[in-house]
Amino acid sequence: MAQSRELAGGSRIFFQALAMLDAWMPVLLAAWLLAGALVWRWLPRRQAAVLYAAKRPVAMPLGVAAGCLLVFAMLAWVVVYPEHAGHARLMAADAGAQQWAQDHVSAPMRELLHVLTAAGDVRWLAVMVLLVAGWLALGAQWQALWAWVFFIGLNGLAVRLLKNLLDRARPEVLHEMLTSGASFPSGHTSGAVVVYGLLWLALRGRLSPTASRALAWGCALLVATIALSRILLQAHFASDVLAGALLGLAWCALAALVLGRGERQN
Repeated sequence: MAQSRELAGGSRIFFQALAMLDAWMPVLLAAWLLAGALVWRWLPRRQAAVLYAAKRPVAMPLGVAAGCLLVFAMLAWVVVYPEHAGHARLMAADAGAQQWAQDHVSAPMRELLHVLTAAGDVRWLAVMVLLVAGWLALGAQWQALWAWVFFIGLNGLAVRLLKNLLDRARPEVLHEMLTSGASFPSGHTSGAVVVYGLLWLALRGRLSPTASRALAWGCALLVATIALSRILLQAHFASDVLAGALLGLAWCALAALVLGRGERQN
């Protein structure tokens, strides 16, 4: 567990507890999948799912999810195995992006980036998760609530497990960044994609087409800013950020797929 800033008491306890659970991540992930399947099986079907309008064919979200996971697996293979033909080129690209950030990002810009990257911090995202979960529960949107909680939890557990398995070292220059766990994939990026992506899916059905497009662009811009900040602050390599984005997009596509089927059953 790499941490380069002095942690406050609450943060220290949180990261220590997370590190203690690392050995149990495979069991926790399996239990989460089983619990999610059981809860989905017993959800009331009379409520319409609000996360996905089910106007697109099932093949589209399924293809997106499969494609993202396939590219992620290929990227992880190249990162982990130096014998792969593309390993040297990928490492060179990562080093080039890191050197550019080292040469061109000033101290004042880094302070701004510290503020922007906090929008993908696990503590801030946890607040959003609780607020949106409460809103969905008050509206008795049980299928949407299931998707919100299940896929965000799935992403968190999967990212932590993958970090432990692949165990890629962080960049050497962290500029006093607070970090936890290995480098690949980027948890900030995957968490931002899942939370803000599902947030847009949750709200799109209640907005006009113009407002929905504006919200989509706003969420996309925020996610892109968080992802870019991880590279410019040198908390992650560029390939870590790409891998995190691919995972997050896969979970969002699967959420759309599952809830689209649920709505057609209704």
